[in-house]
Amino acid sequence: MSSAKSQDDEDKIPLSVIRKLPYQTLNRLINKGRAFLKENEVWQKVCAEHDEDPDIIDFIPIAFGNLDVSAKTTKGIIILNYKLLGDADFKKDYSYIVHEATHWLDQCFGSKATKSSDEGDYLANKFEQKAFSRQIQYIAHQEGEKEAEEYTDDLLEHHEKSGKEADKLKDVLMDKV
Repeated sequence: MSSAKSQDDEDKIPLSVIRKLPYQTLNRLINKGRAFLKENEVWQKVCAEHDEDPDIIDFIPIAFGNLDVSAKTTKGIIILNYKLLGDADFKKDYSYIVHEATHWLDQCFGSKATKSSDEGDYLANKFEQKAFSRQIQYIAHQEGEKEAEEYTDDLLEHHEKSGKEADKLKDVLMDKV
């Protein structure tokens, strides 16, 4: 194995640098995402399902933090992994906000409590399926169906899904595409 860094490694912003970014910079990135999503057709549909205005995204607490996953919603706060900023292209990561904001809306405005993703098979969780379906719809809307399908395939592979189980889940996750 070569000791030379790959081009991808050279293009990454070190996590140690990202974690030192001022709050104002991180907040500006989040607010750009909010402004973009308010005009986005997929986010508007997510909000319509809850009879909410897309501007509600301005009231959703969103912050960056150290996570083992890309993003999560805990106690009404969306936390995005600092690592998402490593490639200096946060706009492509707005899909994580769509996913987590779907959870936020379900948790705050749903008719019943949501099931934690920590309970049982993660991708069998109907709330995760719904959020991933919206995230994948957003990816298809922004980047194209091919990229949405690749994301879905990677997701299923990451969660070690294969065969008929993977095919069934793929149909569920891509139902809005």
